[in-house]
Amino acid sequence: MPSPSTDLNPLGRQRLAIAQRLADAHRGIDDASLVSFVSGSTVEGLADERSDVDMSIVFAMLPDEAVLREACRRAGGAWIWQIGNLADGGAVVAFHAEGIEVQVGYSTQAQLNAEIDQLLVEHRADTPNHKLAEGVLKALPLAGAETLAELQARLSRFPAALGRAMVLHGLATPIPWRAITQLIHRDASLWCREIQVEACYRLLLILCGLNGRYFTRFQVKRMRRLAAQLHRTPPALAERIETLLLAPPSEAFSWLHALEGDVLHLVATHQPDVDLDAVRKRRTSYCVAVRPPST
Repeated sequence: MPSPSTDLNPLGRQRLAIAQRLADAHRGIDDASLVSFVSGSTVEGLADERSDVDMSIVFAMLPDEAVLREACRRAGGAWIWQIGNLADGGAVVAFHAEGIEVQVGYSTQAQLNAEIDQLLVEHRADTPNHKLAEGVLKALPLAGAETLAELQARLSRFPAALGRAMVLHGLATPIPWRAITQLIHRDASLWCREIQVEACYRLLLILCGLNGRYFTRFQVKRMRRLAAQLHRTPPALAERIETLLLAPPSEAFSWLHALEGDVLHLVATHQPDVDLDAVRKRRTSYCVAVRPPST
């Protein structure tokens, strides 16, 4: 966990100060239930000129919208956009402070716990709440540190059932190898690239499930960093994905075929009860025209 004094760069410290100012602007509303934390690149020492401030503010019950708008105004500025309805227990809003976009997720305690339960109890493999979980795990507290620590302790116990669900979800939409053998001979470059991109996302989901890591597509904005955090992974994962996405269709699908094979081997090794017969049979319908170099 980064500490503000030693691990954050100057841009990160500036964003942390803005986040703390916003958290403080919400004091006096319901201090007994207030929980606030900042996450994202600010706390990872990765903030640059393009980085926003990604933070959350939680109350037992959300106050009137006018109260929240006024707190943000005191901390920096007026809301510039809003997603969700506060009356439903949560919303995300944004405003500018010191020229930096601040994105704030407002939530009730009940709503936050329900979203976490989707992962830890319901074992949902494909939900934006994986991003919430990842953010909470690396967050720095601004208010309600004990409550945040409890949430982090819960989320650190990644359920094996969730990992299995992620693997099965990733396998549920198969790569259409039989159709691909024809597509590579058509004027279908756009379609081919779509298949490759979607397949890579699903393979990353499977790998994160095998590694006990929460996954959403947001994490791929720093794909090499994500790949480096996986210990059960094919060799040179990020480099191979980048290579296939730059290659012509036939060569790209050969790279993808090899990468999928490596991922399936890891599934068979670490989750041997998963039935891979149909996936393996489907792969045999693809005639590999160009084999990628050895890795």
